[in-house]
Amino acid sequence: MADRVPAVCDVLTTIEQRNWERPRRILHPDVHWTTAVEEHLYGPDAVVACLEGDPPPAPPAPPAYHELRDGRMIRWIDTPG
Repeated sequence: MADRVPAVCDVLTTIEQRNWERPRRILHPDVHWTTAVEEHLYGPDAVVACLEGDPPPAPPAPPAYHELRDGRMIRWIDTPG
């Protein structure tokens, strides 16, 4: 993960560790998250609810696209597949 931006590494580590309190600090309140099956999630609570219900990927895949605002993840598009 050394070649990835720290914010992406933070999200991937959070998913891998299943630390569901942390997303509220690293995700922007207006985050728009698109899952690999093209489900659109809005806000940290919706993202956490979805991730909690899914088995953790091993290892978690980096996004196909991401965007930061004010140092926090505002846009995440999972890699399809």
